Amino acid sequence: MVASVNRVWRSLSLRLIAFFGAWGLCFFGFVGRRVPIVLTYPSSPLARLMADPTGDMCTWWGDGGPNVLAAPQSNAGTIGVGQLPPVRYVIDPYPTFNGIVLDTHSNRVLMSDENRKSVLTYDRSAGGNSSAVTSPMWQIIGPQTEVGFIAGVEIDPQRREIYAVNNDVEDRIAVFDYDANGDLKPKRHLYVPHQSWGISLNDSRQEMVISVQQLSMLAVYRRDSNGMEAPLRIIKGPHTNLADPHGVRWDVNHREIMVASHGNSTEIAPYTAYDAQVPAGEESILGGEFVPPSINVFDEMARGDAKPVRTIQGPNTKLNWPMGIDLDGAHDEIAVANNGDNSVLVFRRTARGNVTPARVIRGAKTGISSPMGVAVDVEHNELWVANYGDHTALVFARDASGDIAPKRIIRNAPAGTPTGGFGNPYAVAYDSKRDQLLVPN
Repeated sequence: MVASVNRVWRSLSLRLIAFFGAWGLCFFGFVGRRVPIVLTYPSSPLARLMADPTGDMCTWWGDGGPNVLAAPQSNAGTIGVGQLPPVRYVIDPYPTFNGIVLDTHSNRVLMSDENRKSVLTYDRSAGGNSSAVTSPMWQIIGPQTEVGFIAGVEIDPQRREIYAVNNDVEDRIAVFDYDANGDLKPKRHLYVPHQSWGISLNDSRQEMVISVQQLSMLAVYRRDSNGMEAPLRIIKGPHTNLADPHGVRWDVNHREIMVASHGNSTEIAPYTAYDAQVPAGEESILGGEFVPPSINVFDEMARGDAKPVRTIQGPNTKLNWPMGIDLDGAHDEIAVANNGDNSVLVFRRTARGNVTPARVIRGAKTGISSPMGVAVDVEHNELWVANYGDHTALVFARDASGDIAPKRIIRNAPAGTPTGGFGNPYAVAYDSKRDQLLVPN
């Protein structure tokens, strides 16, 4: 019995010595540090780029090929403990156009930029046939702006406000004054559901509508909503035909809301605490299906699981990942940026069913490349297209059709500059067989 107690005591003593010894080493190691070890990088192209938000530093570094930037060569004597310079960068240092909105009375066009997280304002008559970069009038950019993975952009010309919708991560709408420029805080912000994308205002009702991808939903808020304010009403459910909605436009004159859907229908059940008694096979809260892409039109007062008053859907429509949508009220038409096949589709406003477009702008001469946004300028008889694929925005005649060249081009990078195509990359993998990096967005 005594031997057993001695063995236990010796074991406990050894553990106490090991514990206090380790604690002592950590304590003296901590208090005895003279210089903190900080993991930092030497000055890089990205750092220099962020230090120059005006875009003047948008130049390629190194010779690693398109979008591959060679790391700067640092003096070995200046690299301290913990400094780990990367071998190379893969980065697109230029903006990428996404959402677009026009103010013809103030002669300005605004576009969102999800790559450098900014909103760019150009003169409406800017651009041309030059291969050079078109300088913006203003650019809202920087950590204070709360602009991140931005998608939709909208304006209120009467109150001179800009609305920027963050689609991912930030989950909010940031509102700025009309002539906002640089790194500044928004005048207010509204927290919105995850993956909100499009936005449209109704000045007569003092309301705004947003589309929410993941929830396949439309949400209507007060125009000046702020903070954690809840929506006035939502449109969501199996009868709505909403499936991954993107572009949305409020037709004030006809009291309707139109929205373009990709067709990825996802159903998410309300959150409940985990219950271990749930039978196997019934614990999943996710479901969904793939349906044809569509344009759905709702009464502006619709709510809940409301049926659309009209739907454009079917193979004849040529809809393929429809993104931004705009209304030409003067000519009773709808224009859609058709991202999936590099085209712009124009339908009659009252079209329904499996109809063919009234016009299609598509082909090599058009320069349309992964279009994200579209805007109709009735006053100047023009149609704008925001490209995601090649750093350009294109201006066509309003009634353009077929494979036709644009009237003028706005460039946010030198002609021929490829886009990196990054959209919130969260992982990277190496394919040793093909010697390639795989980056899911």
